[in-house]
Amino acid sequence: MAGGHSVTEPMDAESVMPHAPASADAPRHGFRLWERGLPALGVAVGVLLVAGPFLATLIRSLLYWAPDGGVTVSLRNFTSLIGDARFQDAALNTLICGTGATVVSCTLGVTLAWIVSRSDVPGKSWFEVGNLIPFFLSPYVGAEAWSYLGSPNSGILQKFLYDYFGVTAGFLNIFSLGGVIWVLAIFYTPYVYLLVISPLRRMDAAYEDAARVHGASFWYTVRHITLPLLMPALLSGATVVFVTSAGLFDVPFALAATRGIRTVPTEIYSSLQYPSDFGRAAAFGMLVLCLTLGLTLWQRHYLAGRRYETVSGKGYRPRLLRLSRAGRIGALVLEAAYIGLGVVLPIIALLMVSLSSIWTGRFKLASATWANYKYVLFDYELTRTAILNSLLLAVLGATIGVGLSILQSYFLNRSRSGLRGTIDAILMLPIGIPGIILGLGFLILAVRTPLYSTLTIILIAYVAHYFPLAIRTVSAMFMALNPELEQSARACGASWMQTMRYVLLPLLKPALTAAWLMLFVIFVRELGSTILLYAQGTETISVVLVGLGERNFGFVASLAVVQLVLLLAAFALLRATRVSLVQD
Repeated sequence: MAGGHSVTEPMDAESVMPHAPASADAPRHGFRLWERGLPALGVAVGVLLVAGPFLATLIRSLLYWAPDGGVTVSLRNFTSLIGDARFQDAALNTLICGTGATVVSCTLGVTLAWIVSRSDVPGKSWFEVGNLIPFFLSPYVGAEAWSYLGSPNSGILQKFLYDYFGVTAGFLNIFSLGGVIWVLAIFYTPYVYLLVISPLRRMDAAYEDAARVHGASFWYTVRHITLPLLMPALLSGATVVFVTSAGLFDVPFALAATRGIRTVPTEIYSSLQYPSDFGRAAAFGMLVLCLTLGLTLWQRHYLAGRRYETVSGKGYRPRLLRLSRAGRIGALVLEAAYIGLGVVLPIIALLMVSLSSIWTGRFKLASATWANYKYVLFDYELTRTAILNSLLLAVLGATIGVGLSILQSYFLNRSRSGLRGTIDAILMLPIGIPGIILGLGFLILAVRTPLYSTLTIILIAYVAHYFPLAIRTVSAMFMALNPELEQSARACGASWMQTMRYVLLPLLKPALTAAWLMLFVIFVRELGSTILLYAQGTETISVVLVGLGERNFGFVASLAVVQLVLLLAAFALLRATRVSLVQD
Protein backbone atom coordinates (compact mmCIF):
# COMPACT_ATOMS: atom_id res chain seq x y z
CA MET A 1 0.00 0.00 0.00
CA ALA A 2 1.15 3.52 -0.78
CA GLY A 3 1.93 6.02 1.89
CA GLY A 4 4.09 3.70 4.00
CA HIS A 5 1.17 2.04 5.80
CA SER A 6 1.27 -1.53 6.91
CA VAL A 7 0.02 -3.94 4.27
CA THR A 8 -1.26 -6.56 6.70
CA GLU A 9 -4.66 -5.10 7.53
CA PRO A 10 -5.52 -3.90 4.01
CA MET A 11 -4.63 -7.31 2.62
CA ASP A 12 -6.95 -8.93 5.17
CA ALA A 13 -9.73 -6.58 4.14
CA GLU A 14 -9.12 -7.32 0.45
CA SER A 15 -9.29 -11.04 1.13
CA VAL A 16 -12.90 -10.44 2.14
CA MET A 17 -13.77 -7.53 -0.16
CA PRO A 18 -13.68 -7.77 -3.98
CA HIS A 19 -10.93 -5.86 -5.76
CA ALA A 20 -11.81 -2.31 -6.76
CA PRO A 21 -12.98 -1.84 -10.38
CA ALA A 22 -10.69 -0.16 -12.81
CA SER A 23 -12.67 3.07 -12.79
CA ALA A 24 -12.53 5.00 -9.52
CA ASP A 25 -15.55 7.14 -10.36
CA ALA A 26 -17.91 4.19 -10.88
CA PRO A 27 -17.65 2.69 -7.42
CA ARG A 28 -17.83 6.13 -5.83
CA HIS A 29 -21.00 6.92 -7.76
CA GLY A 30 -22.54 3.53 -6.95
CA PHE A 31 -21.56 3.81 -3.30
CA ARG A 32 -23.21 7.19 -2.95
CA LEU A 33 -26.32 6.03 -4.80
CA TRP A 34 -26.93 3.14 -2.41
CA GLU A 35 -25.64 5.06 0.60
CA ARG A 36 -28.16 7.84 0.09
CA GLY A 37 -30.98 6.00 -1.64
CA LEU A 38 -31.71 3.06 0.66
CA PRO A 39 -31.51 4.96 3.98
CA ALA A 40 -33.67 7.72 2.49
CA LEU A 41 -36.18 5.06 1.40
CA GLY A 42 -36.25 3.65 4.93
CA VAL A 43 -36.88 7.14 6.32
CA ALA A 44 -39.64 7.75 3.75
CA VAL A 45 -41.39 4.53 4.76
CA GLY A 46 -41.14 5.53 8.43
CA VAL A 47 -42.59 8.98 7.76
CA LEU A 48 -45.47 7.43 5.78
CA LEU A 49 -46.20 5.02 8.62
CA VAL A 50 -46.51 8.02 10.93
CA ALA A 51 -48.30 10.43 8.60
CA GLY A 52 -50.73 7.92 7.03
CA PRO A 53 -52.91 7.12 10.06
CA PHE A 54 -52.64 10.70 11.33
CA LEU A 55 -53.98 12.20 8.10
CA ALA A 56 -56.64 9.49 7.76
CA THR A 57 -57.92 10.19 11.27
CA LEU A 58 -57.86 13.96 10.68
CA ILE A 59 -59.78 13.76 7.41
CA ARG A 60 -62.38 11.34 8.79
CA SER A 61 -62.92 13.49 11.88
CA LEU A 62 -63.84 16.44 9.63
CA LEU A 63 -66.35 14.50 7.53
CA TYR A 64 -69.94 14.54 8.80
CA TRP A 65 -72.60 12.21 7.43
CA ALA A 66 -76.01 13.89 7.63
CA PRO A 67 -79.16 11.76 8.21
CA ASP A 68 -80.12 12.23 4.54
CA GLY A 69 -76.83 10.65 3.44
CA GLY A 70 -75.08 13.89 2.49
CA VAL A 71 -71.45 14.43 3.44
CA THR A 72 -70.12 17.78 4.64
CA VAL A 73 -66.80 19.03 5.95
CA SER A 74 -67.32 20.53 9.39
CA LEU A 75 -66.41 20.42 13.06
CA ARG A 76 -69.72 18.76 13.90
CA ASN A 77 -68.07 15.59 15.18
CA PHE A 78 -65.98 17.63 17.62
CA THR A 79 -68.75 19.91 18.86
CA SER A 80 -71.16 17.02 19.44
CA LEU A 81 -68.41 15.08 21.20
CA ILE A 82 -67.29 17.86 23.53
CA GLY A 83 -70.86 18.56 24.58
CA ASP A 84 -71.50 14.89 25.39
CA ALA A 85 -71.62 13.99 29.09
CA ARG A 86 -70.12 10.56 28.30
CA PHE A 87 -67.09 12.23 26.73
CA GLN A 88 -66.65 14.57 29.69
CA ASP A 89 -66.85 11.65 32.10
CA ALA A 90 -64.39 9.59 30.02
CA ALA A 91 -61.98 12.50 29.64
CA LEU A 92 -61.97 13.20 33.39
CA ASN A 93 -61.40 9.53 34.26
CA THR A 94 -58.63 9.28 31.65
CA LEU A 95 -56.95 12.39 33.05
CA ILE A 96 -57.09 10.94 36.56
CA CYS A 97 -55.68 7.58 35.44
CA GLY A 98 -52.91 9.13 33.34
CA THR A 99 -51.86 11.59 36.03
CA GLY A 100 -51.97 9.01 38.81
CA ALA A 101 -50.01 6.43 36.80
CA THR A 102 -47.42 9.05 35.83
CA VAL A 103 -46.85 10.24 39.41
CA VAL A 104 -46.56 6.72 40.84
CA SER A 105 -44.43 5.29 38.02
CA CYS A 106 -42.07 8.31 38.02
CA THR A 107 -41.62 8.06 41.78
CA LEU A 108 -41.00 4.31 41.64
CA GLY A 109 -38.90 4.46 38.48
CA VAL A 110 -36.50 7.12 39.78
CA THR A 111 -36.22 5.45 43.18
CA LEU A 112 -35.51 1.99 41.76
CA ALA A 113 -33.02 3.42 39.26
CA TRP A 114 -31.23 5.28 42.06
CA ILE A 115 -31.06 2.13 44.19
CA VAL A 116 -29.50 0.12 41.34
CA SER A 117 -27.14 2.82 40.05
CA ARG A 118 -26.06 4.88 43.07
CA SER A 119 -26.44 2.81 46.23
CA ASP A 120 -24.41 -0.05 47.71
CA VAL A 121 -27.44 -2.27 48.23
CA PRO A 122 -26.59 -5.98 47.67
CA GLY A 123 -28.02 -8.02 44.79
CA LYS A 124 -28.26 -5.11 42.36
CA SER A 125 -27.63 -7.29 39.30
CA TRP A 126 -30.74 -9.32 40.16
CA PHE A 127 -32.80 -6.22 40.80
CA GLU A 128 -31.72 -4.72 37.48
CA VAL A 129 -33.18 -7.73 35.69
CA GLY A 130 -36.28 -7.97 37.87
CA ASN A 131 -37.15 -4.28 37.47
CA LEU A 132 -37.37 -4.73 33.69
CA ILE A 133 -39.61 -7.82 33.56
CA PRO A 134 -42.95 -5.91 33.72
CA PHE A 135 -41.84 -3.98 30.59
CA PHE A 136 -42.11 -7.23 28.62
CA LEU A 137 -45.31 -8.61 30.13
CA SER A 138 -48.80 -8.02 28.80
CA PRO A 139 -50.70 -5.23 30.59
CA TYR A 140 -53.97 -7.00 29.80
CA VAL A 141 -52.73 -10.24 31.38
CA GLY A 142 -51.44 -8.23 34.33
CA ALA A 143 -54.86 -6.62 34.75
CA GLU A 144 -56.55 -10.03 34.62
CA ALA A 145 -54.09 -11.39 37.17
CA TRP A 146 -54.80 -8.48 39.50
CA SER A 147 -58.53 -9.03 39.05
CA TYR A 148 -57.95 -12.47 40.59
CA LEU A 149 -55.81 -10.96 43.34
CA GLY A 150 -57.94 -7.94 44.22
CA SER A 151 -61.54 -8.77 43.31
CA PRO A 152 -63.79 -7.49 46.12
CA ASN A 153 -65.63 -10.81 46.55
CA SER A 154 -63.25 -13.55 45.45
CA GLY A 155 -59.81 -11.92 45.45
CA ILE A 156 -56.88 -14.00 46.64
CA LEU A 157 -55.60 -11.16 48.83
CA GLN A 158 -59.01 -10.59 50.44
CA LYS A 159 -59.45 -14.30 51.17
CA PHE A 160 -55.90 -14.54 52.55
CA LEU A 161 -56.33 -11.58 54.89
CA TYR A 162 -59.67 -12.90 56.15
CA ASP A 163 -58.52 -16.51 56.62
CA TYR A 164 -55.24 -15.73 58.42
CA PHE A 165 -55.86 -12.35 60.09
CA GLY A 166 -59.62 -12.06 60.25
CA VAL A 167 -59.46 -8.77 58.34
CA THR A 168 -62.27 -7.90 55.94
CA ALA A 169 -60.46 -5.96 53.23
CA GLY A 170 -63.41 -4.52 51.37
CA PHE A 171 -61.37 -1.46 50.51
CA LEU A 172 -59.20 -3.60 48.19
CA ASN A 173 -61.28 -3.20 45.03
CA ILE A 174 -59.25 -3.56 41.86
CA PHE A 175 -62.29 -2.69 39.71
CA SER A 176 -61.91 1.05 40.23
CA LEU A 177 -59.89 4.01 39.02
CA GLY A 178 -57.45 3.31 41.83
CA GLY A 179 -57.03 -0.25 40.58
CA VAL A 180 -56.42 0.98 37.03
CA ILE A 181 -53.81 3.46 38.27
CA TRP A 182 -52.08 0.75 40.32
CA VAL A 183 -51.77 -1.72 37.42
CA LEU A 184 -50.75 1.02 34.96
CA ALA A 185 -48.06 2.21 37.36
CA ILE A 186 -46.63 -1.29 37.72
CA PHE A 187 -46.24 -1.70 33.97
CA TYR A 188 -45.00 1.81 33.21
CA THR A 189 -42.42 2.07 35.99
CA PRO A 190 -39.81 0.32 33.76
CA TYR A 191 -40.27 3.04 31.10
CA VAL A 192 -39.12 5.70 33.56
CA TYR A 193 -36.50 3.37 35.02
CA LEU A 194 -34.91 2.81 31.59
CA LEU A 195 -34.79 6.52 30.81
CA VAL A 196 -33.28 7.77 34.07
CA ILE A 197 -30.83 5.02 35.08
CA SER A 198 -28.28 5.96 32.41
CA PRO A 199 -28.10 9.67 33.40
CA LEU A 200 -27.82 8.60 37.03
CA ARG A 201 -24.86 6.38 36.19
CA ARG A 202 -23.16 9.10 34.13
CA MET A 203 -23.80 11.89 36.62
CA ASP A 204 -20.64 13.44 38.07
CA ALA A 205 -20.80 12.90 41.84
CA ALA A 206 -18.87 16.16 42.36
CA TYR A 207 -22.11 18.13 42.12
CA GLU A 208 -23.69 16.19 44.99
CA ASP A 209 -20.43 16.21 46.97
CA ALA A 210 -20.26 19.99 46.70
CA ALA A 211 -23.79 20.29 48.08
CA ARG A 212 -23.02 18.03 51.04
CA VAL A 213 -19.76 19.88 51.80
CA HIS A 214 -21.82 23.03 52.19
CA GLY A 215 -24.11 21.31 54.71
CA ALA A 216 -26.94 20.14 52.47
CA SER A 217 -28.85 17.11 53.69
CA PHE A 218 -29.39 14.01 51.57
CA TRP A 219 -32.99 14.91 50.71
CA TYR A 220 -32.09 18.55 49.99
CA THR A 221 -29.36 17.34 47.60
CA VAL A 222 -31.80 15.01 45.86
CA ARG A 223 -34.41 17.74 45.43
CA HIS A 224 -32.11 20.56 44.36
CA ILE A 225 -29.21 18.76 42.60
CA THR A 226 -30.03 15.22 41.49
CA LEU A 227 -33.61 15.67 40.26
CA PRO A 228 -32.94 18.92 38.33
CA LEU A 229 -30.04 17.22 36.52
CA LEU A 230 -32.33 14.31 35.69
CA MET A 231 -35.04 16.61 34.35
CA PRO A 232 -34.61 15.89 30.59
CA ALA A 233 -34.83 12.13 31.05
CA LEU A 234 -37.50 12.37 33.75
CA LEU A 235 -39.63 14.76 31.73
CA SER A 236 -39.34 12.50 28.67
CA GLY A 237 -40.39 9.52 30.73
CA ALA A 238 -43.29 11.38 32.34
CA THR A 239 -44.56 12.58 28.95
CA VAL A 240 -44.43 9.12 27.40
CA VAL A 241 -46.03 7.51 30.45
CA PHE A 242 -48.85 10.05 30.69
CA VAL A 243 -49.79 9.89 27.01
CA THR A 244 -49.48 6.13 26.57
CA SER A 245 -51.02 5.15 29.91
CA ALA A 246 -53.92 7.55 29.41
CA GLY A 247 -54.47 6.02 25.97
CA LEU A 248 -53.89 2.37 26.89
CA PHE A 249 -56.89 0.21 26.12
CA ASP A 250 -55.92 -3.03 27.88
CA VAL A 251 -56.11 -2.15 31.57
CA PRO A 252 -59.20 0.13 31.60
CA PHE A 253 -61.06 -2.41 29.44
CA ALA A 254 -60.29 -5.22 31.90
CA LEU A 255 -60.80 -3.33 35.16
CA ALA A 256 -62.95 -0.24 34.52
CA ALA A 257 -65.27 -0.84 31.57
CA THR A 258 -66.78 -3.91 33.23
CA ARG A 259 -67.97 -1.65 36.08
CA GLY A 260 -69.30 1.13 33.86
CA ILE A 261 -66.27 3.39 34.36
CA ARG A 262 -65.63 5.15 31.07
CA THR A 263 -62.23 6.14 29.66
CA VAL A 264 -61.25 7.56 26.28
CA PRO A 265 -59.80 4.28 24.90
CA THR A 266 -62.85 2.24 25.87
CA GLU A 267 -65.16 4.93 24.47
CA ILE A 268 -63.31 4.80 21.14
CA TYR A 269 -63.75 1.03 21.10
CA SER A 270 -67.43 1.41 22.00
CA SER A 271 -67.94 3.94 19.18
CA LEU A 272 -66.78 1.39 16.63
CA GLN A 273 -69.11 -1.38 17.78
CA TYR A 274 -72.36 -1.89 15.90
CA PRO A 275 -73.75 0.57 14.92
CA SER A 276 -70.33 2.13 14.39
CA ASP A 277 -69.70 5.88 14.42
CA PHE A 278 -66.37 6.50 12.70
CA GLY A 279 -66.74 10.27 12.94
CA ARG A 280 -67.07 10.19 16.72
CA ALA A 281 -64.17 7.73 17.07
CA ALA A 282 -61.98 9.82 14.74
CA ALA A 283 -62.77 12.98 16.73
CA PHE A 284 -61.76 11.13 19.90
CA GLY A 285 -58.55 10.06 18.19
CA MET A 286 -57.67 13.54 16.96
CA LEU A 287 -58.11 15.03 20.41
CA VAL A 288 -55.71 12.44 21.83
CA LEU A 289 -53.24 12.99 18.97
CA CYS A 290 -53.35 16.76 19.50
CA LEU A 291 -52.67 16.20 23.19
CA THR A 292 -49.72 13.97 22.29
CA LEU A 293 -48.24 16.50 19.88
CA GLY A 294 -48.87 19.36 22.28
CA LEU A 295 -47.10 17.65 25.17
CA THR A 296 -44.18 16.68 22.93
CA LEU A 297 -43.75 20.26 21.64
CA TRP A 298 -44.08 21.66 25.17
CA GLN A 299 -41.42 19.27 26.42
CA ARG A 300 -38.99 20.33 23.65
CA HIS A 301 -39.70 24.00 24.29
CA TYR A 302 -39.25 23.60 28.04
CA LEU A 303 -35.88 21.88 27.66
CA ALA A 304 -34.63 24.16 24.89
CA GLY A 305 -31.96 26.60 26.04
CA ARG A 306 -31.52 24.93 29.41
CA ARG A 307 -28.25 23.30 30.39
CA TYR A 308 -28.32 19.88 32.03
CA GLU A 309 -24.67 18.84 32.02
CA THR A 310 -24.18 15.72 34.11
CA VAL A 311 -20.71 14.65 32.96
CA SER A 312 -17.61 16.77 33.50
CA GLY A 313 -14.60 16.87 31.21
CA LYS A 314 -12.36 15.26 33.81
CA GLY A 315 -12.24 11.59 34.53
CA TYR A 316 -14.60 10.44 37.21
CA ARG A 317 -16.33 7.43 38.68
CA PRO A 318 -19.94 7.66 39.85
CA ARG A 319 -19.70 7.28 43.62
CA LEU A 320 -21.94 4.76 45.36
CA LEU A 321 -23.65 6.01 48.49
CA ARG A 322 -23.15 3.86 51.56
CA LEU A 323 -26.60 3.35 53.04
CA SER A 324 -27.29 2.95 56.70
CA ARG A 325 -28.71 -0.35 57.87
CA ALA A 326 -32.22 1.08 57.92
CA GLY A 327 -31.72 2.59 54.45
CA ARG A 328 -30.44 -0.70 53.07
CA ILE A 329 -33.38 -2.61 54.54
CA GLY A 330 -35.79 -0.03 53.12
CA ALA A 331 -34.23 -0.30 49.65
CA LEU A 332 -34.39 -4.10 49.74
CA VAL A 333 -38.02 -4.02 50.89
CA LEU A 334 -38.99 -1.61 48.10
CA GLU A 335 -37.25 -3.72 45.44
CA ALA A 336 -38.80 -6.93 46.77
CA ALA A 337 -42.23 -5.29 46.94
CA TYR A 338 -42.10 -4.01 43.36
CA ILE A 339 -40.87 -7.28 41.87
CA GLY A 340 -43.22 -9.28 44.08
CA LEU A 341 -46.31 -7.21 43.27
CA GLY A 342 -45.43 -6.64 39.62
CA VAL A 343 -44.18 -10.10 38.67
CA VAL A 344 -44.34 -12.83 41.33
CA LEU A 345 -47.87 -12.38 42.70
CA PRO A 346 -49.56 -12.01 39.27
CA ILE A 347 -47.81 -15.16 38.00
CA ILE A 348 -48.84 -17.12 41.10
CA ALA A 349 -52.43 -15.91 40.69
CA LEU A 350 -52.53 -16.98 37.03
CA LEU A 351 -51.16 -20.42 37.88
CA MET A 352 -53.69 -20.91 40.70
CA VAL A 353 -56.66 -19.95 38.54
CA SER A 354 -55.46 -21.93 35.52
CA LEU A 355 -55.23 -25.12 37.58
CA SER A 356 -58.68 -24.72 39.19
CA SER A 357 -61.84 -26.18 37.69
CA ILE A 358 -63.98 -23.58 39.50
CA TRP A 359 -62.41 -20.43 40.91
CA THR A 360 -63.66 -19.27 44.31
CA GLY A 361 -60.69 -17.21 45.47
CA ARG A 362 -59.00 -20.14 47.24
CA PHE A 363 -56.67 -22.63 45.58
CA LYS A 364 -57.07 -26.29 46.54
CA LEU A 365 -54.13 -28.43 45.51
CA ALA A 366 -56.19 -31.63 45.83
CA SER A 367 -58.59 -30.49 43.10
CA ALA A 368 -55.94 -29.09 40.73
CA THR A 369 -56.52 -30.01 37.09
CA TRP A 370 -54.93 -29.59 33.66
CA ALA A 371 -58.34 -29.48 31.98
CA ASN A 372 -58.16 -25.75 31.26
CA TYR A 373 -54.83 -26.14 29.46
CA LYS A 374 -56.15 -29.12 27.50
CA TYR A 375 -59.11 -27.08 26.34
CA VAL A 376 -57.26 -23.96 25.22
CA LEU A 377 -54.34 -25.83 23.61
CA PHE A 378 -56.06 -28.81 22.00
CA ASP A 379 -59.86 -28.56 22.05
CA TYR A 380 -60.40 -24.89 21.18
CA GLU A 381 -59.35 -24.41 17.56
CA LEU A 382 -59.39 -20.61 17.75
CA THR A 383 -56.55 -20.70 20.30
CA ARG A 384 -54.25 -22.59 17.92
CA THR A 385 -55.06 -20.11 15.16
CA ALA A 386 -54.39 -17.19 17.48
CA ILE A 387 -51.03 -18.58 18.64
CA LEU A 388 -49.90 -19.12 15.04
CA ASN A 389 -51.10 -15.63 14.04
CA SER A 390 -49.32 -14.02 16.98
CA LEU A 391 -46.06 -15.84 16.25
CA LEU A 392 -46.28 -15.00 12.54
CA LEU A 393 -46.96 -11.33 13.22
CA ALA A 394 -44.22 -11.18 15.85
CA VAL A 395 -41.56 -12.81 13.63
CA LEU A 396 -42.40 -10.82 10.49
CA GLY A 397 -43.02 -7.58 12.38
CA ALA A 398 -39.78 -7.80 14.33
CA THR A 399 -37.82 -8.58 11.15
CA ILE A 400 -39.35 -5.71 9.19
CA GLY A 401 -39.02 -3.31 12.10
CA VAL A 402 -35.33 -4.11 12.59
CA GLY A 403 -34.70 -3.89 8.84
CA LEU A 404 -36.24 -0.43 8.75
CA SER A 405 -34.34 0.63 11.86
CA ILE A 406 -31.00 -0.23 10.20
CA LEU A 407 -31.69 2.10 7.28
CA GLN A 408 -33.21 4.83 9.45
CA SER A 409 -30.40 4.68 12.02
CA TYR A 410 -27.83 4.87 9.23
CA PHE A 411 -29.52 8.01 7.90
CA LEU A 412 -29.75 9.61 11.34
CA ASN A 413 -26.13 8.83 12.26
CA ARG A 414 -24.21 8.88 8.97
CA SER A 415 -25.94 11.28 6.59
CA ARG A 416 -25.14 14.99 6.47
CA SER A 417 -28.72 16.11 5.92
CA GLY A 418 -29.77 19.21 7.79
CA LEU A 419 -33.19 17.61 8.33
CA ARG A 420 -31.91 14.84 10.58
CA GLY A 421 -33.21 16.49 13.75
CA THR A 422 -36.67 17.03 12.31
CA ILE A 423 -36.84 13.52 10.86
CA ASP A 424 -35.69 12.03 14.14
CA ALA A 425 -38.49 13.86 15.97
CA ILE A 426 -41.07 12.64 13.42
CA LEU A 427 -39.89 9.04 13.56
CA MET A 428 -40.08 9.03 17.37
CA LEU A 429 -43.72 10.23 17.47
CA PRO A 430 -45.36 6.76 17.45
CA ILE A 431 -43.79 5.98 20.84
CA GLY A 432 -46.20 8.45 22.43
CA ILE A 433 -49.28 7.46 20.40
CA PRO A 434 -51.61 4.94 22.08
CA GLY A 435 -52.03 1.70 20.17
CA ILE A 436 -55.81 2.02 19.86
CA ILE A 437 -55.42 5.49 18.26
CA LEU A 438 -52.91 4.16 15.74
CA GLY A 439 -55.15 1.16 15.11
CA LEU A 440 -58.05 3.53 14.48
CA GLY A 441 -56.02 5.42 11.88
CA PHE A 442 -55.09 2.25 10.02
CA LEU A 443 -58.68 0.99 10.27
CA ILE A 444 -59.87 4.18 8.55
CA LEU A 445 -57.16 3.75 5.90
CA ALA A 446 -57.96 0.08 5.27
CA VAL A 447 -61.76 0.24 5.12
CA ARG A 448 -62.98 -0.59 1.60
CA THR A 449 -59.52 -1.77 0.55
CA PRO A 450 -58.13 -5.32 0.13
CA LEU A 451 -56.12 -4.79 3.34
CA TYR A 452 -59.27 -4.63 5.48
CA SER A 453 -59.63 -7.56 7.92
CA THR A 454 -56.26 -9.07 6.99
CA LEU A 455 -53.14 -9.92 8.94
CA THR A 456 -51.25 -7.50 6.68
CA ILE A 457 -52.91 -4.38 8.07
CA ILE A 458 -52.29 -5.63 11.64
CA LEU A 459 -48.64 -6.20 10.73
CA ILE A 460 -48.33 -2.68 9.31
CA ALA A 461 -49.91 -1.20 12.45
CA TYR A 462 -47.52 -3.14 14.68
CA VAL A 463 -44.45 -1.97 12.78
CA ALA A 464 -45.72 1.63 12.63
CA HIS A 465 -46.28 1.74 16.38
CA TYR A 466 -43.03 0.23 17.61
CA PHE A 467 -40.27 0.69 15.02
CA PRO A 468 -38.97 3.76 16.96
CA LEU A 469 -37.95 1.42 19.81
CA ALA A 470 -35.73 -0.49 17.39
CA ILE A 471 -34.28 2.79 16.08
CA ARG A 472 -33.22 3.78 19.60
CA THR A 473 -31.52 0.44 20.23
CA VAL A 474 -29.71 0.33 16.87
CA SER A 475 -28.79 4.03 16.87
CA ALA A 476 -27.10 3.65 20.25
CA MET A 477 -24.79 1.05 18.73
CA PHE A 478 -24.28 3.12 15.56
CA MET A 479 -23.05 6.03 17.68
CA ALA A 480 -20.40 3.79 19.22
CA LEU A 481 -18.96 2.75 15.82
CA ASN A 482 -16.20 4.84 14.28
CA PRO A 483 -17.04 5.86 10.67
CA GLU A 484 -13.42 5.12 9.77
CA LEU A 485 -14.34 1.42 9.67
CA GLU A 486 -16.67 2.07 6.74
CA GLN A 487 -14.20 4.41 5.09
CA SER A 488 -11.54 1.69 5.22
CA ALA A 489 -13.85 -0.77 3.50
CA ARG A 490 -14.69 1.81 0.87
CA ALA A 491 -10.98 2.48 0.29
CA CYS A 492 -10.56 -1.24 -0.41
CA GLY A 493 -13.17 -1.00 -3.18
CA ALA A 494 -16.17 -2.38 -1.30
CA SER A 495 -19.63 -1.29 -2.39
CA TRP A 496 -22.10 0.13 0.10
CA MET A 497 -23.95 -3.18 0.30
CA GLN A 498 -20.68 -5.04 0.91
CA THR A 499 -19.71 -2.54 3.60
CA MET A 500 -23.04 -3.07 5.32
CA ARG A 501 -22.80 -6.86 5.03
CA TYR A 502 -19.18 -7.41 6.03
CA VAL A 503 -18.46 -4.46 8.33
CA LEU A 504 -21.49 -2.79 9.90
CA LEU A 505 -23.99 -5.65 10.29
CA PRO A 506 -21.55 -7.96 12.15
CA LEU A 507 -20.71 -5.11 14.52
CA LEU A 508 -24.39 -4.24 14.94
CA LYS A 509 -25.43 -7.86 15.51
CA PRO A 510 -25.86 -7.62 19.31
CA ALA A 511 -28.06 -4.51 19.02
CA LEU A 512 -30.04 -6.02 16.13
CA THR A 513 -30.66 -9.19 18.12
CA ALA A 514 -31.79 -7.22 21.15
CA ALA A 515 -34.08 -5.01 19.04
CA TRP A 516 -35.57 -8.04 17.27
CA LEU A 517 -36.32 -9.86 20.51
CA MET A 518 -37.76 -6.72 22.09
CA LEU A 519 -40.16 -6.19 19.16
CA PHE A 520 -41.06 -9.89 19.15
CA VAL A 521 -42.07 -9.71 22.81
CA ILE A 522 -44.12 -6.56 22.32
CA PHE A 523 -45.93 -7.91 19.24
CA VAL A 524 -46.88 -11.16 20.98
CA ARG A 525 -48.61 -9.21 23.77
CA GLU A 526 -50.09 -6.31 21.72
CA LEU A 527 -53.84 -5.68 22.06
CA GLY A 528 -54.56 -1.98 21.53
CA SER A 529 -53.71 -1.93 17.82
CA THR A 530 -55.25 -5.35 17.21
CA ILE A 531 -58.63 -4.94 18.86
CA LEU A 532 -59.91 -2.64 16.08
CA LEU A 533 -58.25 -4.42 13.14
CA TYR A 534 -58.82 -8.13 13.65
CA ALA A 535 -61.50 -10.19 11.92
CA GLN A 536 -62.48 -13.84 11.85
CA GLY A 537 -59.33 -15.81 11.14
CA THR A 538 -56.91 -13.02 12.13
CA GLU A 539 -57.33 -13.22 15.90
CA THR A 540 -54.24 -13.03 18.09
CA ILE A 541 -53.59 -14.40 21.57
CA SER A 542 -54.57 -11.10 23.21
CA VAL A 543 -57.84 -10.92 21.25
CA VAL A 544 -58.76 -14.49 22.21
CA LEU A 545 -58.00 -13.67 25.85
CA VAL A 546 -60.61 -10.91 25.67
CA GLY A 547 -63.14 -13.33 24.18
CA LEU A 548 -62.46 -16.05 26.71
CA GLY A 549 -62.90 -13.53 29.53
CA GLU A 550 -66.64 -13.71 28.93
CA ARG A 551 -66.69 -17.50 29.36
CA ASN A 552 -64.38 -18.93 32.01
CA PHE A 553 -61.66 -17.61 34.32
CA GLY A 554 -59.69 -20.84 34.02
CA PHE A 555 -59.52 -20.64 30.23
CA VAL A 556 -58.28 -17.05 30.38
CA ALA A 557 -55.63 -17.85 32.99
CA SER A 558 -54.41 -20.91 31.05
CA LEU A 559 -53.96 -19.02 27.78
CA ALA A 560 -52.40 -16.14 29.71
CA VAL A 561 -49.82 -18.55 31.13
CA VAL A 562 -49.06 -19.80 27.61
CA GLN A 563 -48.50 -16.22 26.45
CA LEU A 564 -46.45 -15.54 29.57
CA VAL A 565 -44.15 -18.48 28.80
CA LEU A 566 -43.53 -17.11 25.28
CA LEU A 567 -42.79 -13.63 26.64
CA LEU A 568 -40.47 -14.81 29.41
CA ALA A 569 -38.61 -17.11 27.02
CA ALA A 570 -37.99 -14.21 24.65
CA PHE A 571 -36.95 -12.03 27.59
CA ALA A 572 -34.47 -14.72 28.69
CA LEU A 573 -33.02 -14.81 25.17
CA LEU A 574 -32.73 -11.03 25.24
CA ARG A 575 -30.77 -11.21 28.47
CA ALA A 576 -28.58 -13.91 26.93
CA THR A 577 -27.51 -11.45 24.21
CA ARG A 578 -25.93 -9.38 27.02
CA VAL A 579 -27.07 -6.21 25.30
CA SER A 580 -28.59 -3.85 27.83
CA LEU A 581 -31.68 -1.81 27.05
CA VAL A 582 -30.14 0.91 29.18
CA GLN A 583 -28.32 3.35 26.91
CA ASP A 584 -25.10 4.19 28.73
